[in-house]
Amino acid sequence: MRHYRSDSPEAAARIVAACLLSDGHVGVDEVEALERYGMEARLKMNRGQLLAVMQQMCEDLTTTAYLNWGDTCRLDPTVIVCLAQDITDWRMRREVIALCEEGAYADGHLSEGEAAFIQMLRAAWQMPEAYDTHDTRPLRRKLKLVPMQPH
Repeated sequence: MRHYRSDSPEAAARIVAACLLSDGHVGVDEVEALERYGMEARLKMNRGQLLAVMQQMCEDLTTTAYLNWGDTCRLDPTVIVCLAQDITDWRMRREVIALCEEGAYADGHLSEGEAAFIQMLRAAWQMPEAYDTHDTRPLRRKLKLVPMQPH
């Protein structure tokens, strides 16, 4: 695979592209979701640049044995770890994860391939799984109601 400078927009975009490809295709809705979510400001990369990085990544993958094309595009887990090593900045890691999740959910569901990719990426970066901020059940289970004391 091509080498990109550590923490570069291209290295970050390649990870996002790999995530989007992990369900076997990239739809216009996914790319549009990234644009709405601020991809250009977050990664310093526009749609054309992202698509160019995606094309280069596909070219690299088709010349190696790291890709298993079945119903979906499954990257070898060691490749995901190698891609993850290109991003060392914690802020950029959070941005990449956020963009991966935004793009993956753009079509209304998270595919098995996308979920596995994000999980492996989080593990490589030792980032805990984010919980749904709209789901307060785990928090409610931890809280105990205490009777109010009269004043």
